[in-house]
Amino acid sequence: MMTKLLQGIDTCSKLGAYLSAFSMVLIVGLILVEIICRSVFGTSTMVADEFSGYLMVVTVMAGLGYTLATDSHIRITVLLVKLGPRARLFMDLVATCFALAIALFICYHAVLMVHDSYSYDMRADSISETPFYIPQLVVPLGLAGLILQLIGVLLRRCSRCSPNP
Repeated sequence: MMTKLLQGIDTCSKLGAYLSAFSMVLIVGLILVEIICRSVFGTSTMVADEFSGYLMVVTVMAGLGYTLATDSHIRITVLLVKLGPRARLFMDLVATCFALAIALFICYHAVLMVHDSYSYDMRADSISETPFYIPQLVVPLGLAGLILQLIGVLLRRCSRCSPNP
């Protein structure tokens, strides 16, 4: 059961990584279209910079869980290398719990932000008048992916704490 849960979390993280990579490709495509429109046709899409910004948020937020799963977040290990294995594991658990608490707090407020943007029908002050809640939805979804992966990290590390049957 635990293995299936952890595999599900890892699958969600991989899907986030694919979405992140795809949004990067879309940014490149959008900029390429803008360059062609300006240089060949003398016009502009008028939304390339705005949508590229939205897609950059998708790139960052969707990749959070996978970044944690592949141990690619920046870690300061100056103290960890001086500790023994049990103390290092304890510090990892404390840091992961702290990160989980922060991610939950930020996710809660991100959901409130999306709700407010939707309720007040907030829109971009641009030609597209994009409803803000649409690009903002990526923030709590990306944080949810990070939260899932943090739970997965906790479960993996706690299983190292318990004696093997």
